[in-house]
Amino acid sequence: KFLRQPGNKHLLVAGAMLITLALVIAMTAKPTSQENSGPTVATYSLQDHDLPRSAVPALPNQYDTPPIIAPGQEPFMQGPFTQEPSTQDLAAPEPSAQQLAIAIDSDPRPKLVIILDDIGNNAESGNRAIALPGAITYAVLPYTPHGRELAELAFKANKEIMLHAPMSNISGMALGPGGLTMDMNEEDFIQALRNAIADIPHITGINNHTGSELTAALLPMQWVMLELKNQGLFFVDSMTTSDSVAEATAIAHHVPVLRRHVFLDNTRTEEAIHYEFQRALNTARQQGYAVAIGHPYPETLSYLEQALPTLEAQGVQLVSVSELIKTKEETAH
Repeated sequence: KFLRQPGNKHLLVAGAMLITLALVIAMTAKPTSQENSGPTVATYSLQDHDLPRSAVPALPNQYDTPPIIAPGQEPFMQGPFTQEPSTQDLAAPEPSAQQLAIAIDSDPRPKLVIILDDIGNNAESGNRAIALPGAITYAVLPYTPHGRELAELAFKANKEIMLHAPMSNISGMALGPGGLTMDMNEEDFIQALRNAIADIPHITGINNHTGSELTAALLPMQWVMLELKNQGLFFVDSMTTSDSVAEATAIAHHVPVLRRHVFLDNTRTEEAIHYEFQRALNTARQQGYAVAIGHPYPETLSYLEQALPTLEAQGVQLVSVSELIKTKEETAH
């Protein structure tokens, strides 16, 4: 009835046309959003909110040991970044060697290696050293009066034994029997090393006694590492010189290697030994492990007799050199 009334049909057509026109205008009109009105939406300048790639610290090998720490200087680990920083926040630091070890190590505590050098000259101090609790590693000098006897005793106590191999130094210190020197030809050098290794039973590796001259010389260190590779032994660099090439040479020859972080008893007082021991613990907590070297001095043994039983309460695990090497290799893979 509405359509039969005069004029209504025209009104309906006109209304439909107006609605259609309104829809077309709405669809084609430009939006009045922030995209049109200039860059007012959150924008970030490189200067204010970002870091250039060159400013991001290079990712270090987590399984490398830190550099030698000068007396009085506390250990420090730089927090690396593993990805480009965004405009919102920086990437989280790479997990430490300690954290990575959790997946493969049933005991993820920071690990501490303690090596006692110069074992063999004194039976009393040697016996007292071997009686220390825990996984101490003993570095025995070759051809000493009590070296073989003490190595056997340590082995029966389930302790690890190393050869403490005398190597030439820049200070002119006497090496004693079995010393490896710069003036030896390759044949004599290798034979002297083999004889020293054979003199101490049950050894799993060696470290250098003195050696500030020899460990800085590439060719003799290559001879050392080739022989250790052939005999399945590891090397611990005592780091008697910052110019040492021993670690790099060992790695090149696929010889398991560690290097020393702390000397416990360069100064033979309880206060100094305590300071260095705490420095070793701090290094272990920061990077997952630390290697400390001491000697069977009365002061050192007295301190360790008191300190070693406290390690468990401090959350640090005392391990042998071989145990730490195994953990590092598993972590690296």
